[in-house]
Amino acid sequence: MTTFNMQERKDPDFVSFNDGDTVSGVLLSIERIQVGKEGQPKQAANRYTIQDIEDGRLYSFLGTHQLDTKLFVKDIGHVIDVRCEGTDPNVMRNGNAMKRFKVLVSNVPYNGKKTEDGTYITNDDIGF
Repeated sequence: MTTFNMQERKDPDFVSFNDGDTVSGVLLSIERIQVGKEGQPKQAANRYTIQDIEDGRLYSFLGTHQLDTKLFVKDIGHVIDVRCEGTDPNVMRNGNAMKRFKVLVSNVPYNGKKTEDGTYITNDDIGF
């Protein structure tokens, strides 16, 4: 009988951005979900799931209008960096100021391979 080394899969850590918070990793998925308080009407939202390149931890966060216009399905597999740069008190919704985000996306998908100096190999590094 074959035995396997099993590892528990845990839910991603949920990120609720505050000023200066940053998450970085490989974008694994974008899911359309329903969110809302119990007993209240639900609203559709995008949930983004990323995996940290260094430690493998999973993180998820909900989309905002700004994030949803900067992250696309074609970005799945790319390294992303999302930073909350503060709020805009001139734009209010439900009594909350709009959060502003800086989003960086790698120009090529992540392939998981590192060189001896700790940098990552990309398709551009391969000469064929």
